[in-house]
Amino acid sequence: MNGAPQNPLHSDEWVRAVREAEFTYAWASNTADFSLPELTAAWDDFTIRSFAATVQSELLHETPHVILGPLPLLPVAVDVSKDGSSAIVAACIDALETQPRRDDGNRWPDVAFYLVEQAADGSHRVSSAEAPSEPFILSDGAELTPEYCDGVTIPRAIFDPAPDLDALSKKSRDDVVLPAPTENP
Repeated sequence: MNGAPQNPLHSDEWVRAVREAEFTYAWASNTADFSLPELTAAWDDFTIRSFAATVQSELLHETPHVILGPLPLLPVAVDVSKDGSSAIVAACIDALETQPRRDDGNRWPDVAFYLVEQAADGSHRVSSAEAPSEPFILSDGAELTPEYCDGVTIPRAIFDPAPDLDALSKKSRDDVVLPAPTENP
């Protein structure tokens, strides 16, 4: 890792939720276990099932990869809703490092918005992570763009020990552990 993040937003509860979500996503993908309580607490069910489907497809096509660390991200703004029940975390993000290496065809670094919702018990869950659809102006007046992100240092962490590609490669599509079904109210 390029040192612990020094960004004052690092200690923000909404940012911590995003970092935890990205960590648990990488961990679950590397182990093909999407039932982990930390993952189901951090992401919504639809997103988790999308993550799992990607790993299942890669195993089916014999193209698995492991993620060497959580998504590198530098939070640049947190916009909390008026009622305090949700927030948008705007961040500069960089490409995941994987083994084997892969080029996803995207431009890096890039920007992302995370919609984080607060549950009645005070916990936080990421309900979406996407590229911005409208210009986002930072408090200093700069527009958050990929070019803006070119000028910042995005910290990168790696797992130690490294994830085991051989163990993942030995799994089949049917070995991917899905989250328990959710009940509809």
